[in-house]
Amino acid sequence: MCGLRKQGREGFLPFSGKRGRSGRLDVILVDTPWGCCDFLAHQLAKRGLGVHAFTPHLRRPRYLRVAHPYTSYVEQPLGKGPSDSFQAMVERIGPACIIPCTEQALYWLWDQPGHIQRLCFPDVAPAVRPLLLDRALLLEGAAAWGVPVPAAMPLSSHADCTAAIAGGLPLMVKSGRSIGSLGVALCRTPEEVIAAFDRFAPRGLSVTAQRFYTGPTYMAGGLFEHGEAMHFYAGEQTTMWPKLTGYAYEVRSAGEPYLSQLLQYAESICKQLRWTGLASFDFVLDEDGEFRFVDFNPRPWGSADATLSARVDLYGGLARWIRDGSAGPPSRSLPGISHRVFPKFSFGPSGMSAWRRLAGLRDAPWNAPSYIIGEALSELRDRTVARIARPASTDRDTLPARKIACRPGHQQIGPGL
Repeated sequence: MCGLRKQGREGFLPFSGKRGRSGRLDVILVDTPWGCCDFLAHQLAKRGLGVHAFTPHLRRPRYLRVAHPYTSYVEQPLGKGPSDSFQAMVERIGPACIIPCTEQALYWLWDQPGHIQRLCFPDVAPAVRPLLLDRALLLEGAAAWGVPVPAAMPLSSHADCTAAIAGGLPLMVKSGRSIGSLGVALCRTPEEVIAAFDRFAPRGLSVTAQRFYTGPTYMAGGLFEHGEAMHFYAGEQTTMWPKLTGYAYEVRSAGEPYLSQLLQYAESICKQLRWTGLASFDFVLDEDGEFRFVDFNPRPWGSADATLSARVDLYGGLARWIRDGSAGPPSRSLPGISHRVFPKFSFGPSGMSAWRRLAGLRDAPWNAPSYIIGEALSELRDRTVARIARPASTDRDTLPARKIACRPGHQQIGPGL
């Protein structure tokens, strides 16, 4: 048994993780579609943890997987209901914890058996889950907890859209679940409002029209323990793609009084959610200089590598929490440090010139060269494939789990695991 303890629904409970043959603790990452997930795996492996992946597909091409940070992995889609393959993987590894890397993975883990749910980091109480499944409910709660939120009205019909339009354009039309620019539409005309509503409403989630604020957008994120921020970063999103509604490509760490204001709001929300785990927040600074809470991301976030240059011990704190049950001592981001997010700034779509993209490599994590090389070659592979007409191949997500050959000294996964 590892010494890790967490606050369960019946008080403090020990995790059921066990040390592997090498004496290390193991972690399973679920659903790793983005570079930040592989980067998290690199950082945890660098700190002596065994990192495994259960994911629909690994991002690296097969010939680069010898350099990836995963001790073992299973490629299998996240289906509906309990997964026998995942249960077998958990029983084989005996992880200290399971970290969902996407919101879909978090929701999927809620369908797994109770002993697996209790290993989830974060272990979200059932009473809190509806707030994550519909962000409109979370924003209502945040307002009741004293956190400013955008002026908004729910949309359930074209008549509601007309009423919202009468209040003034532009509007941000948002689905109850959104990631980056998906589920979010900046609407400057009545026709765009109607079209966004028609696109989001069939999902069966709430649709909301929010007032559009012209001020800069900020993100805040960190590692929280029982609602308190142990390691915390806050910064302005100075470059985004798509502009205004998309992913952060460049961030600049915030100074006072903004840092303290964002910390206060983030902790107010996390204490109400009883949150222990990684999380990030989106804020907009309105015309009166007040931050308004826009969205919550219950997972590792795409610009988390900015914590390294801002001297936030996010990954070290996470490794200590997994080992010892305590993430301290706390750390806060240093102010005024600009960071270009790797690999998005250099390789993601943005309309920037090639020279500007190349300059972004300055902020790449050069202490993890295999990660940089893997991302660069993966990008080259993707661009080559996009330019060359190739016959359609079998969808990887429809393939069953299969035997994976691991590099020497690493575990090998049998069929069906």
